[in-house]
Amino acid sequence: MCADRRDATVLVMTTTNTPITALERNQAVWNQAAAALYAGHIDEYLAYWQPDGRYEVAYPIGDMPSAVEGHAALEQLFRAFAAAANSIAVHDVRFHQTDDPDVAFVEERMVAELSDGGRYQNRLVIRATFRDGLIAELFEYYGERAHTELLDRLGLA
Repeated sequence: MCADRRDATVLVMTTTNTPITALERNQAVWNQAAAALYAGHIDEYLAYWQPDGRYEVAYPIGDMPSAVEGHAALEQLFRAFAAAANSIAVHDVRFHQTDDPDVAFVEERMVAELSDGGRYQNRLVIRATFRDGLIAELFEYYGERAHTELLDRLGLA
């Protein structure tokens, strides 16, 4: 409701803005981006990233770079992973928003049925940093043994 003020013009608002919390915003971006990735829709997945987005792993293995930056490098990395899998699913997902509105941690168990008939299963912990409602950076921790076996299968270790 607007108060009557003699010295100013008051415009009446006809819409209501309902602010969302950092948790709601970041979790929605995470869930929508993940759904696009796991469905193999890489262009849609990249739309949830900042153009200068960065993906980094805690334990680089073999020929896989420890970090990639920018849409072109992210596209190459995630298209290769999507192409190697017939299906990708995640289970036991836990999203933890920190006190910093731009930082969350995600725990998940990933299961991918690989195109060569194999299976990749790993537990992940990911620090996700958001900027202006998009993913700015992912820093991923994973089980090294399972990841090494996956990269061996793909000829990248």
